[in-house]
Amino acid sequence: MSITLDFNGKNIAKSNELELHFLPAKIDGDGEANVDHYFNNYTREATEFGRGILTNALRGYPLMGEKLKVPEGYSGLVLQETEKPISNSSDRQLRLTGVFKDFTYWNYDKVPSNGDPYRQALFLADVAQALSQPISEDDLEAEIVRNKENNKESP
Repeated sequence: MSITLDFNGKNIAKSNELELHFLPAKIDGDGEANVDHYFNNYTREATEFGRGILTNALRGYPLMGEKLKVPEGYSGLVLQETEKPISNSSDRQLRLTGVFKDFTYWNYDKVPSNGDPYRQALFLADVAQALSQPISEDDLEAEIVRNKENNKESP
């Protein structure tokens, strides 16, 4: 199975900026929704839980969320499958439908925290960048000396 992405860098710059929400729900349908009228109008800031924490409800279930930014140097892309695959091993083609710089991440009745998978995924971009930075010989030698000193001090 192969996946083909149908866009180029120029398309990203020209794509429309989307307001994106990640909801902890499966909604059977892919049609238009009047999100501004039926959802965004009811979003409130819940300052009692901390700065930037939002509340709302979906189908009677309380939601708590926050806006998360796409890490510096990255772009958020929304890709849509052009045709439904015949089987799991079929080739797939995705096309760019929009871009985003931030999105609202929602939990059911739980304040967002560093333990949430989406927050951890965004944090991994920073970890990967730190791990991929080159280390100079001077930094390496200084770290070796620091480790030797720490080993001498510990019993």
